[in-house]
Amino acid sequence: MEKYSIHPYEPYIPLNATKLIVGTIPPYRFCFQKLEPEDVNFYYGSKDNAFWELMSEATGVQLDYVNSKEAIEQRKNLLCKLNTGITDVIESCIHHNQKSDDNSLEIIKLKGLKELLLQYPKINTLLYTSEYVKTLINYNIADNSYHRWIDKSQRKYTTVINGKEYDVVILYSPSPSALRRVNMQTRLTQYKTVFGK
Repeated sequence: MEKYSIHPYEPYIPLNATKLIVGTIPPYRFCFQKLEPEDVNFYYGSKDNAFWELMSEATGVQLDYVNSKEAIEQRKNLLCKLNTGITDVIESCIHHNQKSDDNSLEIIKLKGLKELLLQYPKINTLLYTSEYVKTLINYNIADNSYHRWIDKSQRKYTTVINGKEYDVVILYSPSPSALRRVNMQTRLTQYKTVFGK
């Protein structure tokens, strides 16, 4: 019998946030707080995930990669500086065979993203960390059940949630499995465009 993974973090959204990063759910070991020394106990904190490395290079802000409160605060401070919040769309699920790729997530219960967005009316841009996030939002959250593309080459769309139109950028996934399909330079160029100064 496989255990349900419960999302370990509350959304982190600065009051001045105009952008919101939306992912799926942390890896199995994070949901059960079995972290490794190089993990950071926060969103995208896995030592195997390239998210914060990309964010650091895109913004020029140095980050520590160690399981400490200081490393968590560094990430929160960077998000505040960028007027950007972070959350995930999945509240709980089963990580089949304890795997974390999107195809291994089963019996999914979603978070209340619609309600969350109502609490932060300054947010006008959603930054998805995978195509799978777009699929989940299309079928469960968006008013119109689809995203209208603006520029597919730049992975830019719009969607409507709670009657409000949001700009959407689908970031190249920073997960280890996705790293084989898109090279780091392509990914970094996009992150610099979205987050860089």
